[in-house]
Amino acid sequence: MKPQGFFITGTDTGVGKTIVTACLLSLFQKRNMSVGVMKPVETGVDPVCSANSDAKFLMEISRCLDPLPLVSPIRLKPSASPYQAAKMENSPINVDAILQSYNTLAGKYENLLVEGVGGLLVPLKPNYFVCDLVRDLGLPVLVVGRNALGTLNHTLLTLRAAKQAGIPVRGVILNRTEPGEPNAIERGHAEIITELSQVPVLGEIPFIGNLSDASFTEELLNRLESSIYFNKLKP
Repeated sequence: MKPQGFFITGTDTGVGKTIVTACLLSLFQKRNMSVGVMKPVETGVDPVCSANSDAKFLMEISRCLDPLPLVSPIRLKPSASPYQAAKMENSPINVDAILQSYNTLAGKYENLLVEGVGGLLVPLKPNYFVCDLVRDLGLPVLVVGRNALGTLNHTLLTLRAAKQAGIPVRGVILNRTEPGEPNAIERGHAEIITELSQVPVLGEIPFIGNLSDASFTEELLNRLESSIYFNKLKP
């Protein structure tokens, strides 16, 4: 039986997909739930030393013992979109390898969080985009947006792309990428996104600076539980 889980995508690069994924992992673990993590494609990393790797960071958060090549089967050194990075390295992305890794992990965990790369229309190969990978994996999507000016356009575009691709969306999570409390405009984003898209906003992550495994104290976990409607993430 396929595990429950989500494909976590973003409205743009740098909106905090890894932060949100790490937060969700910690909340799953707090409930003693079986949860695995996957980062199918990662660019801007050295496949040998894996420094500055989102996949490696998520593995540390989840405390998983899965090998890195299983968690992140496609790793490319250029800091570019996957298709461009693959062209630069003359190494086409092997989608079958991604699907094989996913199936292996799906057999080990009851829940699986898969963090994407960029947004739904990021190309992986000619005529094959992240949204196509999501459809092949058969997972519902969580959309991460930056809780700042411009997020209405970016989020609604992403939700429209998901609908056109026939991908089910479980909800939106807004992430605060700058310190300080949200202003009146930012506090209104969630309501407007839900009103215009009929897709629920399932949480608003507060700003978390210098995130590490040690960051997930009892205090932060309690704050996250009050910021994310975790129960609504389950079917």
